[in-house]
Amino acid sequence: MTMEGQQRPQRRRSLLRLCLVLMIVSTASAIGGRKERKQAEAEARQKYVELKQEGVDSVSNTAESAAMRAYEMRKKKKKGFLVKKEKSLSSVLFPGVSPVEYEHGELVPIFAELVESHKTQVPYSYYSRNLPFCPRPNPAHARKAKRKNLGAKLQGARTELSPYDLTVLEDTPCTAICEVPLRADSRQLAYLVKLILRQYRVHLTLDSLPVLVKNPAMNYAARGFPVGFTTPPANGMGPPDMHVYNHLAFTISYLKDPDSDESEGSVRITGFDAHPI
Repeated sequence: MTMEGQQRPQRRRSLLRLCLVLMIVSTASAIGGRKERKQAEAEARQKYVELKQEGVDSVSNTAESAAMRAYEMRKKKKKGFLVKKEKSLSSVLFPGVSPVEYEHGELVPIFAELVESHKTQVPYSYYSRNLPFCPRPNPAHARKAKRKNLGAKLQGARTELSPYDLTVLEDTPCTAICEVPLRADSRQLAYLVKLILRQYRVHLTLDSLPVLVKNPAMNYAARGFPVGFTTPPANGMGPPDMHVYNHLAFTISYLKDPDSDESEGSVRITGFDAHPI
């Protein structure tokens, strides 16, 4: 046997040792990474339990509530078949939406979608002639930029400019938008009663974010605001009394550059809440 023939088995043994060492190292690193993930998950679970015991809700715009939402949706934030990668919570809730920065004093329009209910499959347009809502705004303002996310495009959602406008970093006092007179025998009043009884909700969007009605005390948040509500009759007999929400108070949450002045700099809208009155 030649010297070269004797060296081949040694090379094979050295290659096998090298492969074995690499497998051991990769297995050890995988075990270490798995332990770290389990420890991080246990810490997140403990923090979630502590926040829940303190009475923190998951619908408010606070850092604690954001941490609770992130933990509750931790499974939906994982993507990938073999390698699980973490996604941001905003990309899960609003896929296809990119953040937009607005300057101080910039006018941001609110768009109206549908008026619909989970109790029936019949939606209505916001500007349907049978609904007693405010009329369309001035056509001169109808060419404002309108953003649609991927989900809205796939669903064929049609949005129209609403009669509401917001100005960045400026509070708006209570302002009368319009007056819609209703007669007792009008068709609009009959439709309004039907909308209230069937629990229809009005859906608006601001910067592609849906309007939400929140109740932190009950840890509750729902898309859209109801047209109205019913109460039992005063005498205890007959049909229920009807009440219409004819006032809206909007609360807009935003993120601002901490290095910029209070009255200057760009902002990103992060929340759109409505409080019907």
